[in-house]
Amino acid sequence: MESCFSHIALLVPSVEASAQFLKSRGLETETPETFESEGTKEVYVGSYATQAGLLLLLEAISEGPYKRAMEQRGPSLHHIALDVLDIEKFITKALKVGWELHAASKQTMEYKTAWFFLKGVPALIEVHQKKELSSMPIKVSRIEIPIANAQMALFGEIGLKDIISIGPELSVTIDGKKLSFAQIAFQ
Repeated sequence: MESCFSHIALLVPSVEASAQFLKSRGLETETPETFESEGTKEVYVGSYATQAGLLLLLEAISEGPYKRAMEQRGPSLHHIALDVLDIEKFITKALKVGWELHAASKQTMEYKTAWFFLKGVPALIEVHQKKELSSMPIKVSRIEIPIANAQMALFGEIGLKDIISIGPELSVTIDGKKLSFAQIAFQ
């Protein structure tokens, strides 16, 4: 299946504080942007102009899906995003191997975006159809999440076996620097 890791999104209490921590570790961050329609303030770590597989920091600032996620789970991994060439083909494959299509996909499919979930996995999978896939270097080279071996196999089925691994806690490796979610979110 042709896909490319796009980004990982972390829901944090303050994007400014998290970005400042990452800058102190020598990582490039973009300027925070507010998206009223999503109810978020967002900061990318890295730039799509030169890389793929970025880190997206999200702060819930008003009503919407991210605020609901923050209220239900607190600061956490929100989603892992992939770009694909054929979203219908991806959906068929993902459903066949055990992923479930999120109800939000009914609205987002008009933009060629689908959302998936798996019970017991602390993240959604966001999938965008693109005309071509990025061949730029990856900013986030490893994501460790506390999941079972059986769940790990399902990540491999959707093209994430080289990025996702099992770990005792959520951590990301950015430009060769391994950082725990706790460090990023609660500096």
